[in-house]
Amino acid sequence: MSGTTGTASTVVTLTPAEEKSADKNRLLTAFVNVCGAPYANIKNHPIVLALKHAGITLFHTDFIHMTAADIDLLQYLKS
Repeated sequence: MSGTTGTASTVVTLTPAEEKSADKNRLLTAFVNVCGAPYANIKNHPIVLALKHAGITLFHTDFIHMTAADIDLLQYLKS
């Protein structure tokens, strides 16, 4: 017998808006899985508020490049 079976793979290219949305979701997923924060209260969680206050909104663009010193400086003060 000759020939192959299977399916051809397709390359999916995201638009910049879709990539930004996916990157925000990566940060949310990492936060929930690593920190164990409940997804239902994610918008009011102190760590999420501290990240937003520091301008950290994207995983690959912002979060992954944070140093230990950057993390130590994170804070959020309730007003």
